[in-house]
Amino acid sequence: MQQLSQLHHAGIGQIYIAVKCNRMLLLLELLLPLLRLMQRSSYYLEIQHDDLLPTADEQQHTLHLSDSTVWSLVDQRRLQHAMTLANTQVKLHLTFLGLLYEEIIRGCQELEAFVIKYDQGLVDSDITASTQKRLQQTHQYLKDFESRLAWKLSPLDLQNQLIPNTGSIPIQQLSASLAIKMPVIFNRSETCTTSNTVHLCWEVAGEQSQELNQEFEIHVKSFHPTITEHCQFTKSTCQSYNIEVNNLISDRYYKFSVKRVDSVNLVYGLWVDTITLKTLDISKSEQPVESPTVGN
Repeated sequence: MQQLSQLHHAGIGQIYIAVKCNRMLLLLELLLPLLRLMQRSSYYLEIQHDDLLPTADEQQHTLHLSDSTVWSLVDQRRLQHAMTLANTQVKLHLTFLGLLYEEIIRGCQELEAFVIKYDQGLVDSDITASTQKRLQQTHQYLKDFESRLAWKLSPLDLQNQLIPNTGSIPIQQLSASLAIKMPVIFNRSETCTTSNTVHLCWEVAGEQSQELNQEFEIHVKSFHPTITEHCQFTKSTCQSYNIEVNNLISDRYYKFSVKRVDSVNLVYGLWVDTITLKTLDISKSEQPVESPTVGN
């Protein structure tokens, strides 16, 4: 009777693990897009006034700075140190996310092997116990990954104030932290070509509305230019989320890229979205045609 009870509990345990394994494999499909989103985002150093309100006496003898003057007064050596520190923090964060993802992948591969063995009736109590431990460990990696995705960009731990206090009047205290902006990506469904024109559209990943006061940089490069064209390359900027590139050559491949215009407080942002399009042959009817190639 005791042996039957043990077998019963072992069977229930195997079923439970098999169900959890399948759920884990489904969650795995969602992780890579989230990881790519973090890796392709841009990170910026932001300088804020400290939230702590000074006493009435301190407020009377403190020099308050407007946001427009802060960056011009910041000590450049200390600012560079803060930028380097922020860059290191972002790289560590992204590296840790990548390592967690790899561990989750390995765990899910082992769990997938368990599910196959379970379906074939090749699972015993030892395999079940080992897989149970692996399931718990992988689940913990998953929780760590999710918590890192919700990473709070807390203030940086700076050794010195960004604006040195050299006078008799104390300067308002400042703190530095990281801000994240989602990647800029081409809207491939709305991008189209004619024989000599390309209409490009882009958006910010995950945003439903277009953010105002944004400036973008667009690069255009011709593939296989003739000798007279040399390496045809143009760069332009605009504040809208679309642009029309004119005076192109028909039946020719062009590579386009888009990104935010670099700012002085950009800490990390390596990824740039690219798309390859071919203008229509002038002898053919001009209708929207796209041959996109997603940037790496």
